[in-house]
Amino acid sequence: MLALADRLFRWADARGWAGPDPYDGLTGPLGRLAAHRVLRQALLQTVKRSGIDLRPVLGIRPLRTATAAGTAAGACARLSASPVWRERALRLGRWTATEQMSGRYAGLWRYEFDVQTRWAYYPASVPNLVATTFCADGCLDTGTLGDEAVRSLARGLLTHLHNGEFFTYTPTSGALVHNANLMGAALAARLALTGVLPGELADRLADGARGAVEVSLDGQRPDGSWPYGRGPRLDWVDGFHTGYVLLRLERTATLLGLDVRVPLERGVDHYLRNLFDGPLPRYFAGSRTRRDPNNDATAVRMAAWAAERGFVRPDFARAVLTAVVGRYPGLGTDPWAKGSQRNRALWESPRWSAAPLLDALTALHAVLPGGQEEVPGPPHSDPSSQRTGAVS
Repeated sequence: MLALADRLFRWADARGWAGPDPYDGLTGPLGRLAAHRVLRQALLQTVKRSGIDLRPVLGIRPLRTATAAGTAAGACARLSASPVWRERALRLGRWTATEQMSGRYAGLWRYEFDVQTRWAYYPASVPNLVATTFCADGCLDTGTLGDEAVRSLARGLLTHLHNGEFFTYTPTSGALVHNANLMGAALAARLALTGVLPGELADRLADGARGAVEVSLDGQRPDGSWPYGRGPRLDWVDGFHTGYVLLRLERTATLLGLDVRVPLERGVDHYLRNLFDGPLPRYFAGSRTRRDPNNDATAVRMAAWAAERGFVRPDFARAVLTAVVGRYPGLGTDPWAKGSQRNRALWESPRWSAAPLLDALTALHAVLPGGQEEVPGPPHSDPSSQRTGAVS
């Protein structure tokens, strides 16, 4: 597990954690000309789903995202008993902290690209809750946010990403998106317990988190699933968003002492029954398998979490990893060397592929027998990890 994690880290770090992204289609010259929602969505989805990589032709350059760095920082922090991994965690955490927004949206984080989905448009100048959560957790895990930065994050979270009822995806969105709402709840609960916030601000965060949990618990369906969001255009159920919901629901409940055992167990039961075909993850509940690097990596992360809590045996988590690992770059195989190049860029995305799998690998290592013991450094590693392109 550690050898896989080391190879994956080295692959991404040699590229400065920069690469393609599923949602980078609007960053090229054509994106600036797509003024209408339909044109933006068509361009973004064409780039995302094309069988060949259109980015070089469309002038779309590799992106280095704070979200990838923050996710990877938290993953490395699990192995910080090793000086090599501790240095990696700190380096990525410090860079992520420098990307914290200032000005109107001080304390939050954003994507480095405009996004148009079927339900919302948000430009790169606006923060969003998913980026904020992954970045904030990475910085908090590595201790790379100062007290004032933590206070700025707490104020920004309540001011711009909480509408009095639940946590919103962006400052301008009124839609309830369950995974984002519970990400906000878990982050709010964590911030409330840092000990560096004024008491009134900490209380508001904790109250907001409790209320957000109740809203999403009310949205759980009788079969134990959660739709992506509330509303007719948000009613699908997929694997990685369900994983986010379960992880953040449990984290919030643990931090605040809430009893969510029954809905959590119902959610886990639905997830394991409907979003796996044997050890191979399904993208949508009950559908045929569709390979996606983020969904696959989140399935490994969820299998590790489920094994740690006794929902599945550790052998299942190993089987899930074995079923999905072959397509990820940097791990000693190249499934595209002979045959189709279809969607190769998707698997080379630091944010959508490398960082989530690194998070899953280090989490799985921690729950396997012996994984909590002192972590050795990677073989033949240079503790400085300062090669060309590395994030610094």
